[in-house]
Amino acid sequence: EKSTADPKARSAMPAVCGVEDRNRTAPFPFCGNRFEFRAVGSSQNCSFPIAVCNTIMASGMACLSGLIEGGMSHRDAVAKMFKENRHVIFTGNGYSSEWPVEAKKRGLPNLHNTPLALATFNSEKAKKLFK
Repeated sequence: EKSTADPKARSAMPAVCGVEDRNRTAPFPFCGNRFEFRAVGSSQNCSFPIAVCNTIMASGMACLSGLIEGGMSHRDAVAKMFKENRHVIFTGNGYSSEWPVEAKKRGLPNLHNTPLALATFNSEKAKKLFK
Protein backbone atom coordinates (compact mmCIF):
# COMPACT_ATOMS: atom_id res chain seq x y z
CA GLU A 1 0.00 0.00 0.00
CA LYS A 2 1.31 3.44 -0.89
CA SER A 3 0.59 6.84 0.57
CA THR A 4 1.94 10.36 0.15
CA ALA A 5 4.28 11.91 2.70
CA ASP A 6 3.88 15.67 3.05
CA PRO A 7 7.31 17.26 3.58
CA LYS A 8 5.67 20.40 5.10
CA ALA A 9 7.78 22.65 2.87
CA ARG A 10 6.71 24.68 -0.15
CA SER A 11 9.98 23.98 -1.96
CA ALA A 12 9.65 20.19 -1.79
CA MET A 13 7.11 17.95 -3.50
CA PRO A 14 5.14 15.30 -1.60
CA ALA A 15 6.80 11.88 -1.92
CA VAL A 16 5.07 8.57 -2.54
CA CYS A 17 6.08 6.09 0.16
CA GLY A 18 5.08 2.74 1.61
CA VAL A 19 2.94 2.71 4.73
CA GLU A 20 3.64 -0.91 5.67
CA ASP A 21 4.66 -1.95 9.17
CA ARG A 22 8.45 -1.87 9.21
CA ASN A 23 8.57 -4.69 11.80
CA ARG A 24 11.40 -3.39 13.95
CA THR A 25 11.75 -6.79 15.63
CA ALA A 26 13.01 -8.46 12.45
CA PRO A 27 16.74 -8.60 11.62
CA PHE A 28 15.95 -8.15 7.89
CA PRO A 29 12.66 -6.26 7.59
CA PHE A 30 11.29 -5.47 4.14
CA CYS A 31 10.71 -1.72 3.91
CA GLY A 32 8.68 -1.06 0.78
CA ASN A 33 11.34 -1.46 -1.89
CA ARG A 34 14.29 -2.88 0.01
CA PHE A 35 15.39 -5.03 2.92
CA GLU A 36 17.12 -3.39 5.87
CA PHE A 37 19.85 -5.11 7.87
CA ARG A 38 19.49 -4.76 11.64
CA ALA A 39 21.21 -7.85 12.95
CA VAL A 40 24.21 -6.31 14.71
CA GLY A 41 24.70 -3.57 17.28
CA SER A 42 26.07 -0.18 16.28
CA SER A 43 29.52 -0.90 17.71
CA GLN A 44 29.85 -4.32 16.06
CA ASN A 45 31.51 -5.16 12.74
CA CYS A 46 28.87 -6.51 10.36
CA SER A 47 31.31 -8.22 7.93
CA PHE A 48 30.79 -11.76 9.27
CA PRO A 49 26.96 -11.58 9.41
CA ILE A 50 26.96 -10.15 5.88
CA ALA A 51 29.30 -12.93 4.70
CA VAL A 52 26.85 -15.46 6.17
CA CYS A 53 23.90 -13.74 4.45
CA ASN A 54 25.78 -13.66 1.12
CA THR A 55 26.62 -17.36 1.44
CA ILE A 56 22.98 -18.23 2.12
CA MET A 57 21.85 -16.08 -0.82
CA ALA A 58 24.43 -17.65 -3.14
CA SER A 59 23.25 -21.11 -2.12
CA GLY A 60 19.66 -20.19 -2.88
CA MET A 61 20.58 -18.66 -6.24
CA ALA A 62 22.59 -21.80 -7.12
CA CYS A 63 19.50 -23.88 -6.37
CA LEU A 64 17.30 -21.58 -8.49
CA SER A 65 19.86 -21.61 -11.31
CA GLY A 66 19.92 -25.40 -11.22
CA LEU A 67 16.15 -25.57 -11.63
CA ILE A 68 16.16 -23.11 -14.53
CA GLU A 69 19.16 -24.73 -16.25
CA GLY A 70 17.39 -28.08 -15.77
CA GLY A 71 14.56 -26.83 -18.00
CA MET A 72 12.08 -25.32 -15.56
CA SER A 73 10.61 -21.93 -16.45
CA HIS A 74 11.71 -18.93 -14.37
CA ARG A 75 8.21 -18.55 -12.95
CA ASP A 76 7.83 -22.23 -12.05
CA ALA A 77 11.32 -22.36 -10.50
CA VAL A 78 10.64 -19.34 -8.27
CA ALA A 79 7.18 -20.68 -7.37
CA LYS A 80 8.66 -24.06 -6.41
CA MET A 81 11.31 -22.50 -4.19
CA PHE A 82 8.76 -20.19 -2.56
CA LYS A 83 6.40 -23.09 -1.86
CA GLU A 84 9.24 -25.13 -0.33
CA ASN A 85 10.49 -22.28 1.86
CA ARG A 86 7.52 -20.06 2.75
CA HIS A 87 7.20 -21.69 6.16
CA VAL A 88 10.18 -19.61 7.37
CA ILE A 89 8.43 -16.26 6.72
CA PHE A 90 7.07 -14.78 9.96
CA THR A 91 5.64 -11.27 9.93
CA GLY A 92 4.68 -11.10 13.58
CA ASN A 93 6.64 -9.84 16.57
CA GLY A 94 9.76 -11.98 16.87
CA TYR A 95 10.11 -11.01 20.55
CA SER A 96 6.56 -11.99 21.53
CA SER A 97 5.51 -15.23 23.16
CA GLU A 98 3.73 -16.23 19.93
CA TRP A 99 7.00 -16.75 18.02
CA PRO A 100 8.36 -19.82 19.91
CA VAL A 101 4.95 -21.50 19.58
CA GLU A 102 4.75 -20.66 15.87
CA ALA A 103 8.36 -21.76 15.24
CA LYS A 104 7.68 -25.12 16.87
CA LYS A 105 4.48 -25.54 14.85
CA ARG A 106 6.45 -24.90 11.64
CA GLY A 107 9.30 -27.22 12.62
CA LEU A 108 11.79 -24.33 12.83
CA PRO A 109 14.56 -24.04 15.42
CA ASN A 110 14.21 -21.27 18.00
CA LEU A 111 17.81 -20.36 18.73
CA HIS A 112 17.12 -17.78 21.42
CA ASN A 113 20.66 -17.39 22.76
CA THR A 114 24.19 -17.20 21.38
CA PRO A 115 25.44 -20.64 22.58
CA LEU A 116 22.51 -22.39 20.87
CA ALA A 117 23.05 -20.42 17.67
CA LEU A 118 26.83 -20.95 17.62
CA ALA A 119 26.42 -24.70 18.05
CA THR A 120 24.71 -24.84 14.64
CA PHE A 121 27.90 -23.67 12.90
CA ASN A 122 29.36 -27.12 13.52
CA SER A 123 26.41 -28.97 11.97
CA GLU A 124 26.88 -30.96 8.77
CA LYS A 125 24.32 -28.74 7.02
CA ALA A 126 26.34 -25.59 7.84
CA LYS A 127 29.64 -27.20 6.89
CA LYS A 128 28.19 -28.21 3.52
CA LEU A 129 26.82 -24.69 2.95
CA PHE A 130 30.17 -22.99 3.60
CA LYS A 131 32.29 -25.39 1.50
